[in-house]
Amino acid sequence: MADREFADRLFVPWERLGWEYVEPRPPARSPEADREPTWVEPPQPLPRATPARRSTRLLGCLPLTTLLFLGAGLVYGQTVEVVAATALAVLVLAVVVLRKAVPALRERAKLGRFRQARDAAYDSYLRALDLWRKSIDAHDEAERLRYEAATRWYPLTSWSHADRIDVFGGTGDGWASLLVTLGCSRLATGADILVLDFTEQQVAGALAEFAARRGHEVRQWGLPADWPQWPPLAGLPPDELSELLADAVHTLRRSASTVDGRALSAELLGAVIGRLGGRPTCRRISAGLRVLRRVYDADGVLDDSEVARLTGAIDAFGHTERVQLELQFLTSVLDLLAAVEPEAGAPADEAGLWGPGVTVVTTGGGHRRRKDVLDRVVLHRVVRALRDHRGESRTLVVAGAEDFGRESLDELAREAARAGVRLVLLVARLREELHDLLGGHDSATLLMRLGNAREAAAAAEFVGRGHRFVLNQLTEQVGETFTEGVGGSFSFSEGDSEAETQSASTSAASIPLGRVSITIPSLSGSRSSSITRSRTRTWQETVNWSVAGSSTRGRTMSRVYEFTVEPTTLQSLPATAFVLAEAGPAGRRVVLGDCNPGIVLLDKVAALPRRP
Repeated sequence: MADREFADRLFVPWERLGWEYVEPRPPARSPEADREPTWVEPPQPLPRATPARRSTRLLGCLPLTTLLFLGAGLVYGQTVEVVAATALAVLVLAVVVLRKAVPALRERAKLGRFRQARDAAYDSYLRALDLWRKSIDAHDEAERLRYEAATRWYPLTSWSHADRIDVFGGTGDGWASLLVTLGCSRLATGADILVLDFTEQQVAGALAEFAARRGHEVRQWGLPADWPQWPPLAGLPPDELSELLADAVHTLRRSASTVDGRALSAELLGAVIGRLGGRPTCRRISAGLRVLRRVYDADGVLDDSEVARLTGAIDAFGHTERVQLELQFLTSVLDLLAAVEPEAGAPADEAGLWGPGVTVVTTGGGHRRRKDVLDRVVLHRVVRALRDHRGESRTLVVAGAEDFGRESLDELAREAARAGVRLVLLVARLREELHDLLGGHDSATLLMRLGNAREAAAAAEFVGRGHRFVLNQLTEQVGETFTEGVGGSFSFSEGDSEAETQSASTSAASIPLGRVSITIPSLSGSRSSSITRSRTRTWQETVNWSVAGSSTRGRTMSRVYEFTVEPTTLQSLPATAFVLAEAGPAGRRVVLGDCNPGIVLLDKVAALPRRP
């Protein structure tokens, strides 16, 4: 069941290169976080002066004082008038005390009301604080749930819909993962896939397995063992066969001095193939070349008429050293193929080379030169099959294309574009001659792990550089000013005043003594004096203190031109990771992706790619 679900998720009806990881937006801080309710203690009402408080205490003693006065008057037998006067005095005193005490009572009541209002306000603050905390907690929980449930992986596809995908770098495991992810989606769209695997790492084995599980037709040929089932030289007319062999041989040459070597090879091969009566095979073509070299040993490979026709053509090509070297080189190459070519095989057409579903052609063997020749023959045979393509939806994958040279890959790309075939080139080494393939016309580029430092630098240069501002100078000036002052003043004044008052009066009193009255004068006087002394002392002390600080900072930024992707990043990529660089509708696009098919089984994987 798990394998079935895995396959179902891989086969989607649109092209998928891999997945891109998009970090969700981090949990946002609550907008209410800075609005925490605060409690400000309200100022208490200021108390009145001390006499009012004393009057309050006297008011409490007033009833007792009144009772004491009245009781004392009654006990000592005072008259009613005295008691009344005493009561009146007490009453006056009570009025005075009440006048002083009423404000204090009002203050006490005011303080009580203040405390009641303060307690109510504090309770309201606590409720608001609790609501604020619950709001913050609810927001944080919602953000946490959003972050945990957010989609992390999005399918990655080419926005440019380029006809060619160039993959540079990578390992066998990485390429196998890419072929599974890309190939399953291509099969789901109805495309047939031909994989030419020259890596000897079976990079298309997993793709073939998944395709078979989904019911797609799968054919896997391993050359040279399966030559009869997938004969690369069968089904071609003599002129095309000679051109194919000439192209394959030409790419074997490591020297660039033989500019017209390809034409000479095609002419010699065409002369031999055209003079052979039966079906041309590598063994028969090699024997015909030996006839031209005059070293043929009659072994029954060619009949007498074929030998006669070839012998008659010896003088047509001359006996120059160049011709002899070319004949010797062609003979050596064809002998390598003749050693593994079957004795007989059914002719093959394009349908046999490229059938429905998935066709995987691998090359191997212990002989390195033979495999090198066979790789080139297979590649150029497919190039010629593309010329007869009739418009079906097909995808061609060439794994290990770094050894064929720029010229052969350009021809392959040109024929694939003309035929409408989606071409995928897997190039392990980004050699200097292949730098021009980076960002080619109507192509998308995938950069996988590149171990070589120069190749990684070239790939990073292709991805591009971006402007970045960096700090290269920082200046700071700090100043502080401190002032302190102390001031004081003192004043003293003293004064005396004296006043004296005197008064005198005279009066007479008459005392009757019978008929005589005696007048007695009386003299009275008064004298008062007062002395007033006053002293006043005033002192004042003032202290002032101040600190002033100043700070000046300066920054100098400079713009640098740096790699968008560093070469060391390309050297340390995981096996299934890649950098996609293409020219999309919104401009140049550079994105990091991963082609591991197992990502499709993870949680939080989107079903559709992100919009451009």
